[in-house]
Amino acid sequence: MKSTAELPRRRDLLAQIGLGLALSACDTGTTRQAAPVGGSFRSVNELAAWRPDWAVLPAAENVAWTASPSEPLAPLAQALAALAQGRSQQPVLVVQFGDSHTAANFFTARLRALFQARYGAVGPGRMSPGGAAPSYTRPPQVQVEQQGSWQATSALRSSAPGPFGLAGWRLRGQGAGSRLVLRSTEADGFDRFTLDVLVQPEGGSFRLSLDGETGPQLRAAGGLRRRAPIPMELPRRYREVVVELVGDGPVELLGWGVERRGAGVLVEGHGINGATTDMLANMDPEILRGDFAARAPALIILAYGTNEAVEAGLTEEAYASVLTERVRMMKRLAPKSGIMLLGAPDSARRASRNSLAAGGCHGWAPLPGLAAVKAAQRRVARTERLGYWDWSEVTGGNTCALDALTRGGQRLVQDDHVHLTAEGYRTSAERLFQHLLRPASLANTQS
Repeated sequence: MKSTAELPRRRDLLAQIGLGLALSACDTGTTRQAAPVGGSFRSVNELAAWRPDWAVLPAAENVAWTASPSEPLAPLAQALAALAQGRSQQPVLVVQFGDSHTAANFFTARLRALFQARYGAVGPGRMSPGGAAPSYTRPPQVQVEQQGSWQATSALRSSAPGPFGLAGWRLRGQGAGSRLVLRSTEADGFDRFTLDVLVQPEGGSFRLSLDGETGPQLRAAGGLRRRAPIPMELPRRYREVVVELVGDGPVELLGWGVERRGAGVLVEGHGINGATTDMLANMDPEILRGDFAARAPALIILAYGTNEAVEAGLTEEAYASVLTERVRMMKRLAPKSGIMLLGAPDSARRASRNSLAAGGCHGWAPLPGLAAVKAAQRRVARTERLGYWDWSEVTGGNTCALDALTRGGQRLVQDDHVHLTAEGYRTSAERLFQHLLRPASLANTQS
């Protein structure tokens, strides 16, 4: 039972949302064609059975960071130092953009668990709205239900009309009673909720409910088509939020998320199966700029390369040019953030006789453009002064080592020789976490 004093505060809080819808605006961006999907993903069953392990890796105490501002990962180092020394009570944000290796959420979930166990657990952060993305892309700290009439579109193809924000998805709902439910599975719940709404002339109305308390009716309509972010600072911690449509027009969402106030680390994974670095150009730059200005990520991780590597004619020069353009775009949009490239993991496909002679092993050969992709990533990390971590540290560095990891007692690679198992992604995240906490990793030592 709510106290008589608390109920008016709740009504006032929810009433403020309408003002956010009326005042927030940004332009839509242009899009560019992304490369076709390559590979497949087959670990949904693993995800369903997997639970996050909150144990901290052994050894390694909190490091007294002394990174200079010119070093690639200085923003992350300085932010973690402020947490470790008690000088900050604000969450540190790490954002990873990528392909199916990111979308699977094994990798980012483990990285999040490790950071939060050491520096403070503050929830999952932002994610794709409702059931827009496949279920295995959502963080393990939440459950999502989608009821009624909803249609999802991703930023994978430039032919899909934007705008798209951080999550790379747009969800359009219609019909009275269509609902989205976001439920925290963490005991501590959440006291921050964000909702990204697309306001448009034909936009309909919806209601928000928090733990069964229903707020006022809100209308996502306006003369111009624009994005309206709704950040909610809640008076206490909640476990469930519901978005329910009234039925007087369509409502489109670009994202939502939950977290808790206080010191800790948020690790957000925004990945789409089949994505390449081209997908970053399909996302609205003004939406990204606004999000990064509201809360600058301490670190932006770009984890692409596998889908580009399926192109037989790809050259190091060509991919380095594209990657440099995307990195510089991110630098313009997030000038206060450190940026890191993940060198593409080893990957292979069934080999022809000719490809076996060129680095193949046991009937498998490297993806034809993989060498060019890896060389370009190392080059761009060096020339643009970025952080860099080579995924070959886990996948072995050659096709025979990769093939061996598909067998044995601890399988780290799936049978397709492209995607990792749940344990493979978990191991990868642990290696990256150890790398990020080493002072030497603050300087780019690529040669």
